Amino acid sequence: MGSCNSISGVTINLHQNNSFFFTDETVSGVVNWVNTKDDVRAKEIFITFNGQIGYVTTRSVTNRNGHSNTVTDYHHVTVFSSKNSFALPQSGDEVLIFKQGQYSWPFEFSLTNHLPPTINSPQSYPHVRYYLQVVIDKPWYRMNTRELHYVTVYPRTSFLNNPQCLQQISFANQNRKEISLKGTINKAGFLPGEQIHFTIEIGNLRETLIKYIDLSILQSSVIGRNQCHKNILQLTLSNIQNTKLQQIREAFFVTIPDILLAPSFEFQGGIQRTASIHIQYLVKLAVKVGGLFQNFDIDIPIIIATKSSISSEQDTQ
Repeated sequence: MGSCNSISGVTINLHQNNSFFFTDETVSGVVNWVNTKDDVRAKEIFITFNGQIGYVTTRSVTNRNGHSNTVTDYHHVTVFSSKNSFALPQSGDEVLIFKQGQYSWPFEFSLTNHLPPTINSPQSYPHVRYYLQVVIDKPWYRMNTRELHYVTVYPRTSFLNNPQCLQQISFANQNRKEISLKGTINKAGFLPGEQIHFTIEIGNLRETLIKYIDLSILQSSVIGRNQCHKNILQLTLSNIQNTKLQQIREAFFVTIPDILLAPSFEFQGGIQRTASIHIQYLVKLAVKVGGLFQNFDIDIPIIIATKSSISSEQDTQ
């Protein structure tokens, strides 16, 4: 059973062993509260499940002395919100009174399809984050007790409705010295842990020095008004280094890291306010050539889908 520890005496215990959920699943569990104090008064005890898009913007502010400062504004757009109330006062009562002891309440939330995937750390910006929050809502003269537990949520994405994901992709480019690179990958759509099969051909009639070729898999995302880029994998092709061969033909494969990767996804929406999400992946081939201004790149868009199940060891983004 998944749980989070708390110094407040409140714990959120999930029915499943990890904190990962697909959007067609139900988030359920039990809230436990160990009350070590006498007569805790509360107006309500409840749990909420929230999904938020977070991003920042900056603006310049000029003070009365004419000096300008840059101010960062933090924006949060709610994409999902649901509440389960555990305890409310009876008619005519203003508050509930809880004696010392242990209290327990079950909860359950049904997620909405097509929610954007969790991406980036919940404390960093930009991000998409989901969390459960328990609140012991006390009278105004007392500080509320809150307990937070982050979970990872992914939409189910597959290649069934997009046969183009299974078709071979061709790519090509060349530099000023007419070094040409062309090739294919076996398909456009992949799952984490799968292999990408490459065939490449290099034409180098002038016998220019080709130092090396770097291969990267990049995650590029636009979250609200922010862009971020993450390098998922980077390596140097071992068989093509410091060569002047006129013709090179190579077949090789690269394994996508078998880690929790937010799927390729587009989203626009929100409650009260809207924001957009665009997550894409690229394979980049960077050819490093002898001489000035001779390097060149090739970007190959690929699609990453979600696996049908996630290991319990992969419960954080």
